[in-house]
Amino acid sequence: LGYLAGPEILAAYRNGFFDQERKKQYEGTTADNLRRLHTALMLYHDSEGQFPYAAGWMDAIENRLQTNDLLKGEGEKKLHRPEFANDSTKYGFAMNDQAGAKYKDDLPKSLILVFASRGTERNAHGDPATQRSGMAITLDGKLEKSQ
Repeated sequence: LGYLAGPEILAAYRNGFFDQERKKQYEGTTADNLRRLHTALMLYHDSEGQFPYAAGWMDAIENRLQTNDLLKGEGEKKLHRPEFANDSTKYGFAMNDQAGAKYKDDLPKSLILVFASRGTERNAHGDPATQRSGMAITLDGKLEKSQ
């Protein structure tokens, strides 16, 4: 058996088939994090048929932020603005109240979905017109620079 399978096993070993996948720590910019939050919200929408309630949006999508290439728990960093990376109690992103528990086709594509907010608490939400303090991402995935 070793004689017959040996060359194939050796070739698989040389090509990295038996190597363990290397996990990494997450580092991202505000724009990167907004894109990932948008993706997670869209995945939630696709599976649940609507966006999560704004008051619990981070809790609802957190499990959709952890990818296989990241060390365990690194996906949670996507919920924080980079300037709060060393303070796990500050987040800095908020979901637009107008999108909470809504179906995406009932909303304008240009609606701001998630934005950098003045509030830093978990699950922050509100009106971007009054609470926005930086970049935002619209329902159709377009980044808007700081106001």
